[in-house]
Formats: sequence, C-alpha cells, structure tokens
Amino acid sequence: MTSLYVGSTSGYSGKNLTVLGIGHRFLKDNIRFGYFKPVGIFPVKVKGILTDKDAWVIYRSFELKEPIEDLCPGLITQDLVVEAYQHDIKGLDERIMAAYERVSAGKDLVLMSGSGTLTSGKFLDLSGFQVTERLDTKVILVDQYEKEFFLDAILNAKQRLGKRLIGLIINNIDAALQEKVKTHIVPFLQRKGIEVLGVIPRDRVLGSVMIEDIAQFLGADVLCCRERLDELVEDFLIGGMQVDKALEYIRKTRNNAVIVGGDRSDIQLAAIEAGSKCIILTGNLYPNEIVISTAEMKGVPMLVVRGDTYAVTRQVEEMSRKLRLREKKKIETGIRLMDEGVDFDRLYGLLGIRQSN
Repeated sequence: MTSLYVGSTSGYSGKNLTVLGIGHRFLKDNIRFGYFKPVGIFPVKVKGILTDKDAWVIYRSFELKEPIEDLCPGLITQDLVVEAYQHDIKGLDERIMAAYERVSAGKDLVLMSGSGTLTSGKFLDLSGFQVTERLDTKVILVDQYEKEFFLDAILNAKQRLGKRLIGLIINNIDAALQEKVKTHIVPFLQRKGIEVLGVIPRDRVLGSVMIEDIAQFLGADVLCCRERLDELVEDFLIGGMQVDKALEYIRKTRNNAVIVGGDRSDIQLAAIEAGSKCIILTGNLYPNEIVISTAEMKGVPMLVVRGDTYAVTRQVEEMSRKLRLREKKKIETGIRLMDEGVDFDRLYGLLGIRQSN
C-alpha cells in the first residue's frame, strides 16, 4: 500500500482541483483508495463532528464511507492556535497517524490533501514537509507558473523532499505563457530531476465567482433577483467611461459583472441591456426605480456596497484569487481538465499501482 500527498509551495494554487481530478480518475480505474486531509484550517461542523470544509467537499464528491472523524484529524481551530501560544500541543501526531492507519486499511492507496503551503502549520510541527516525512508518503506538487521565482520554490521543495517528490503539475497557465512553459520551463525542470506530470491551462469557468459569494464577501445589499445569485461571473468590468464605450466593452466580455458608481444610472442601464450577469453599485448609493425595475425584468441582480469603485475592484480581485472549489459546474470542469492534462500512465508507474480489471 502506498500514499500520495498533494501539496504546494504557494497558496491557492489548485490543490483541491488536483485531488478531485486524481481521485475521480482512481474511481474510474477501479483503484481502491482512501482519502483524508492530515491538517485543515477551515472548520465546519458535519453531523455534529468538526472537520475541514474543503475536505468535506472532496469527501462527498468521492462518495466515500469512511468515518467523518478520520477525514481531518489535524484540524487547526482558533482555540487550538491560542492554546499553542501558551504551551506545546501534544498528541496531534498520534491522532494523524491513527487516522491514516484506519483510512488505509484494505486500500490500494491513500490520497491526501495538503493545506496552505508545504511550510504551513510549522508552528504546530504540522507543516507539509513534516507530515509527509512522518507518514513516508510520496508527494506531488501543484503550483502556478509565476515568473522565474516559481522555479526557486520548486527546486527548494525538491531539495527538502528528496525522493518523496515524484512529480509536479503546473496549473492555471495563461494562454500567452503556455508555449514558454512547454518549450523552456518543462525541459528545465526535467533536467533538474523533477518529473512534470501535467500542464493545465487557465480556464474561465474555474476562475468564475458565484454572485452569492460576491454579495457575502462584499457585505452587499441585494436589491433584486435573489433567485439568480447562483449564476457565475467570469469577468469584472469597471463602468467608469462614456456609455457608448462602456456598451462596446461590456458586449465583448462574457458573463461579466459591472462595478459602477451608484449615481451612474446611464452605465447601469447599458450594462443591464447588454446582458451583464450582475451590477455592483459602489459608494453606498442606491439606483432609481427605473433601473431597479429594468434589472428585475431582465433578471440581473443588483448589489449595493459601501466602498468606492477602486476599493471594491481590489476586493473582488483578492476574492477571485482565493476561490474555493465547490460549485458543481466548476468541480466538473476541474475534473475534466485534470483528466485531459495529467499523464496518468506515468503517475501510476511512479506510484507502483495499476488499474484494476
């Protein structure tokens, strides 16, 4: 029996996406695997049991039956953090090892999610480097290409992980960089002894945000069309120009939300007519009745927020970077991208497993 830990040298790089893609391929190939997340940082209560929110989403997607208690044995809560400031925490290692033993029973493989980066959790002696060493698990890194500093982090991780690192998946590659990654970065990494198992392109669906999440994140007042809050927004546009220019710009982008001052009814009406998914009104300024009735008729939610246009734009950019993978459409898209972009034959060979008949 072997185990595979999916980690990263940077946050929000696609670990959940990678675990979902690999796990669903295991299911398709009849590989008996268990899943757990050694360390988690997003507490949620499920059936009276405290576990990690991201791990719970993945667990449900795989339709697994293992006890929820074993899903995330090293959950980092605020109470645990405060306790760690005061004295050393004992027993976390034993808890993780015991859960691992139970989850691995009768399996071909255990698939594990990392949390944060490989250094996250060091203050509790639960960093990815430490956990993978104690469990003696093989490791795949998933990271986004961000200029040449990306290579420094990967090479440093290889030095620390040694033979436990079996490969790398480069995720969320912009179209303009794909040729460079394939012709320069991949050969460089392979020359350094790092197997590149997948090169995954950037996808608009995966980068989208549900309108409900936008409203919650911004603390917005939803004026209409609450039944459309489950729609996905792929682009954010700033409505600070002349109406004819704004209309041209809006029509060129798909599934957009327009961020505009609450006093710009001309831009608001133009965006509604052009088919924007959502209008975000800044400055805590409310639109007139004509705008609201038009939005209701067209089915376009309108959100009123307190910040100015610049501040709100910065907020939604930060939110988009920290998206969690949970909507069904995004999960299905992520699984498909991994299935198409990862060399599973090579991965299976490195793991020493094979498809069951």
